[in-house]
Amino acid sequence: MVERIRQLIEYTGLSSSQFADRIEVPRAILSHILSGRNKPSLDVILKVIGNYRTINPDWLLLGEGEMLNKIAAPVAPEIPVPIVEPIPEAPYQAAEPMREKVQNTAAPQTITMADLKQEKTVKQIVFFYTDNTFSVYGPES
Repeated sequence: MVERIRQLIEYTGLSSSQFADRIEVPRAILSHILSGRNKPSLDVILKVIGNYRTINPDWLLLGEGEMLNKIAAPVAPEIPVPIVEPIPEAPYQAAEPMREKVQNTAAPQTITMADLKQEKTVKQIVFFYTDNTFSVYGPES
């Protein structure tokens, strides 16, 4: 297994110190493993496999198979497409072109009770949308 760890370090292009830092193992532990003084612990093996997901664990542990996992094309799960029924469009009039804004400088009108008692009808409704467009609705003529 020590030889396979050496091959992995060579494959990554890192020094043994950089490799130890990458897998978050003290440098002395990796040095002892590479010198043959100690065998790699389960913790070290898990850290190698956890940091290098493309490494084949069977190759690292047992020397079987290729060093790198074969990458298969991801299979997308089948997601049912919801059936969406069209929403009937409400009748409306085409939006009129924007008119120039004019500030009213005339004196404000005084509203009397007689004005409030008069029957009023809706002349126009305007919806302003967040994309700076608008729709104008009015009574049909």
